[in-house]
Amino acid sequence: MNRRLFIFALAMTAGIACGNACAQTVAPIYGQVISQARGPVGGVTVSLVHPTLGRSTPVFTDSQGHYFFANVPSQGTYYVEAYWGNNLLYRDTVNYSGGSVSHNINLP
Repeated sequence: MNRRLFIFALAMTAGIACGNACAQTVAPIYGQVISQARGPVGGVTVSLVHPTLGRSTPVFTDSQGHYFFANVPSQGTYYVEAYWGNNLLYRDTVNYSGGSVSHNINLP
């Protein structure tokens, strides 16, 4: 009987711990790369850089210049960087507090 009670208590504790961890939500950072001269720019490499976690896996803009980072893991300040090949075109900060963030990249 004590063993059953112990297993039940252990299962409940694990469920509560998972409930707290699973309750943390993550949301995207997304936007569009736009050139003043050409409009939306496809094929641009966009990266997120967090001071502690480092650089994200880069994404490429679609034909309409849209980019999307799903499930950004940590709150805080990120750098958003845009590259054409190896050339840095843009770098700016984004303050991420856990909700969806739209950040457009305006190129000359």
